[in-house]
Amino acid sequence: MRFDYTLSSDFRNLTMNNSPVLKLKWEPGINLILGRNGSGKTNLLETLSILTGWGAFTKTRNVITWGKGNARLSAHLTGEEDISLSAEISSRTSIRMNDKTVSFTDLRLSLPSIIFLTGSVNLIDGSPSSRRLFIDRLCSLFYPPFAKRLADFKMIMRSRSALLRQGKSPGITTVPYCRLGGWIMDARRDVVSMMMNMIPEGKFIMQFMPAINVSGEEYLTEMLNRNSKRESYALHPLDGPNYDDLSIIISETGRPASESLSRGQKRRMILYMIITAGKLIAQKLKREPILLFDDLTAELDSEGKSFVYSELLKTKWQVFITAPENPFRRNRIKPENIVMLS
Repeated sequence: MRFDYTLSSDFRNLTMNNSPVLKLKWEPGINLILGRNGSGKTNLLETLSILTGWGAFTKTRNVITWGKGNARLSAHLTGEEDISLSAEISSRTSIRMNDKTVSFTDLRLSLPSIIFLTGSVNLIDGSPSSRRLFIDRLCSLFYPPFAKRLADFKMIMRSRSALLRQGKSPGITTVPYCRLGGWIMDARRDVVSMMMNMIPEGKFIMQFMPAINVSGEEYLTEMLNRNSKRESYALHPLDGPNYDDLSIIISETGRPASESLSRGQKRRMILYMIITAGKLIAQKLKREPILLFDDLTAELDSEGKSFVYSELLKTKWQVFITAPENPFRRNRIKPENIVMLS
């Protein structure tokens, strides 16, 4: 899929000729969004995040900056099918696709996208939660109930913790905790396994930890029984999908990528992981993904920027990249593929 145009009204600081309405035409391939800090580059990327079903980067009530009304977005996309979108944003977001109200889940399946924000560089050397988020977004595309079940599991986990703090037996939550948590763990490991099947041998190895050789439900049932006393002292669960982590190992050295790579090399690896995920999306959903990158080329030298350009160009997908200035000056970026914000 690809965007033909987008239109925003009363959305943050996005304006045109002192009007709160901004309409932009987009091209296939790589689209650059350029401008100084504070010009609205990330805000523009955020509109694409909302329109592809991932929502706003912050609470929706903070996006409206003009008057007292609601922010509005609309777009037209082509590719595997023609799609018209309209979104109204107040304290919540309502989206219509081809004149029918749709959920974010439906939207993500129709317009699959992958987002790289500034903090996504922590995918390799940041907290486990950043790596879980990367895989969880893929799980949400391949297993539509995933996002709802993850939210349900978190509610069960809070209930279990509350019972432990009250000195009560958490037994009533054990079965749903193991079933739902085990399903989430299995889904994550399935997605990582599918990605590994698409990565050429010798590149790197990804594995969700802890490594288990039984179903997630069986694993959690055993661990909750084994650690019941420790759990009662800790007053919160000690096992579950909230302790999962993605291990990324360099095949050649056998060392963790977080310890072996420079910051620029980590960005290259993350790009490779995103493109691999995109290929998996195209294979499973039969739709070309849209890639959204916020300042992807920061901290890359000219060689690294050329690498990014060539790798993204090979995909033939629609790509959006924000940057203070054109990072691909030496490459052939057409003027119509550049949006300059002031």
